[in-house]
Amino acid sequence: MYLLAHAMVGLLIGVVLAAIAGDRRVLALAVLGAVLPDLIDKPLGHILLAGTLDYGRIYFHGLTVLFLVVIAGLILYRYRRRIELFAVAAGMSSHQFLDGMWWHPVEWFWPFLGPLPSHGYPEDYFWESVLRELAQPSEWIFFFLIAGLFAYIYREELTTALTRLADTSLRLALVAALGLAVLATLAVGWRLLP
Repeated sequence: MYLLAHAMVGLLIGVVLAAIAGDRRVLALAVLGAVLPDLIDKPLGHILLAGTLDYGRIYFHGLTVLFLVVIAGLILYRYRRRIELFAVAAGMSSHQFLDGMWWHPVEWFWPFLGPLPSHGYPEDYFWESVLRELAQPSEWIFFFLIAGLFAYIYREELTTALTRLADTSLRLALVAALGLAVLATLAVGWRLLP
C-alpha cells in the first residue's frame, strides 16, 4: 500500500483516539505510526542493506518492534498517564494489517522464525518506487484529504499562524516557495507520463 494511503488510515485512527482521549496531539502521532514502518524499513532495506537483505519490510513491519512500542506505551501510561505511544502503536498496527504481514510470517515474527530472507530488487528500485508512488492519482487525493482534514482540525492554530504571516514580504516568500514546490511536483509527474 502507498505511504499516503497508510497516513490517511492513521489519521482516521487518530481522530477516534483524539475523541476518546480528548487530546488532538494523538492525531499526528497515529499518522506517524502509520507511516513509520515504511519511513524506516524502505530506506534501511533498499539503500543501507541493499547488498544483503534488499527488502523494504523488515524490522518495523514486524510484531517485535510493535510489541516494544506497546510495552513502552504501557510504561509511559502507567507512570505519566500519557497515551502518545499507544497512538503510534495503533498506527503501526494498521500499517501491518494493511500490508497483510500475516502473509509474510518470517518478517512478521522476526527473529523467532529465523533470519530475514534476502530479496533481489533492481539497483534503482527504491527511487523508481518513490517516483511511481508520486505518479499515482490516489496518493494525490489522499494528500489533499489529509491536508484538508488537518487544516480543518487545526483551523484555530492555522488562523493564528496565518495572522502572524500578515507581513507581505513573508507572505510573498511563502507563495513563491509553494509555487516552486508545485512546479517541481509537476516536473516529476510529467517525467513519469508515458
